[in-house]
Amino acid sequence: MDNRISSQQMAFLLFFVLLGTSLIYVPESDAGRNAWISTILAALVGFSLLAVMLRLQLMFPGISIFKIAELSLGRIPGKILNGVFLYVIFVIALLSLGDLVTMLRQLFPYAPQFSLRTIIILTVAYCLYKGVTNVARLTEAALGYTLLFIAIGFLVPANMVDLSNLQPVLSEWRTMLGAIAYGANWPYAQIAVLVLLLPMVTDLQKGYPKLVTWYIIATVILTLRTLLVLAVLGPELTLINAFPLYRVFRLAEVQTFQRIELFFFAMWFTTGFMQLLIYYLGFVVGLQDLFGLKNYRSMILPAGLLIVIMSIYTISSEMYFLQVLTPASIPHDLPVNLFYPFTVLVAASIGYKKVKGKLGTPPSSNTAEQSM
Repeated sequence: MDNRISSQQMAFLLFFVLLGTSLIYVPESDAGRNAWISTILAALVGFSLLAVMLRLQLMFPGISIFKIAELSLGRIPGKILNGVFLYVIFVIALLSLGDLVTMLRQLFPYAPQFSLRTIIILTVAYCLYKGVTNVARLTEAALGYTLLFIAIGFLVPANMVDLSNLQPVLSEWRTMLGAIAYGANWPYAQIAVLVLLLPMVTDLQKGYPKLVTWYIIATVILTLRTLLVLAVLGPELTLINAFPLYRVFRLAEVQTFQRIELFFFAMWFTTGFMQLLIYYLGFVVGLQDLFGLKNYRSMILPAGLLIVIMSIYTISSEMYFLQVLTPASIPHDLPVNLFYPFTVLVAASIGYKKVKGKLGTPPSSNTAEQSM
């Protein structure tokens, strides 16, 4: 099973993690007219996290962050910290599955949730059995039409835009703080899962600027999404709609065509599916590193079964999921996603020579490391 990927493929994985299900939601809608500003400021939090992740991996090329944590913090503290991070990855995988099922039930309201969850997880498991390289190739195949539909999707509702809905700017600045935290947690801090996959990148030293480029592209798309939704629906309707962008497309008409949102549903499902696929992959790769397994294949089906069972147990209803579980994830997930890589980086920097010695490689000054 080939588990090597290029920096370009990793950049595409990063792109899909950022878009995911947040493309159809507007997590920063609590900020009202300033939601688009909150989107930009939240992206800065994610960018700092990306810089930490890249810096750490460039210091120890090809080495898992779990191993770095154990060598720099000590075996027991490192394993405890790794376990906490892996638990958060599992929780976000549950939330991603919940997002995807909730979206699907907008089109198929009578479809049993258990059936939808099982079909989705089995499909994701099949993709994982094909290996990390094929998962990365899948993102390459889906990228083109996703960008095409995004471009068309921003143009179709253009005649409904009312720029007065965006004014006055900074009128509700107090609510921006909570919206920034919401946006930083989802989707920007969720890129932390990729720290488990970075050791598989064969050309990260030369190709890491590609990850930065596609991070910026995803941020621009999410900012334009927020601006579009606010300009069409206004801050009040944006706040009360669970799927604001979906609502925008339901209002749009192109000559005699109606229900054009169905044409874009494939795009929303693709980005959400890719996000779940990447988090599922990160979870099983983390299990492999945590328990020292030879590969993650033996963990795919048990992990999928656990995700399905726990999603049934924890997500009792769509309203409970949207109004309770999703907001409650902020103090639960955000600190771990931000501080876990940072803590490991600080510990590894302090004990750099010791860690390098345990790895059997001499310490060296790398220009790529210094540039991060």
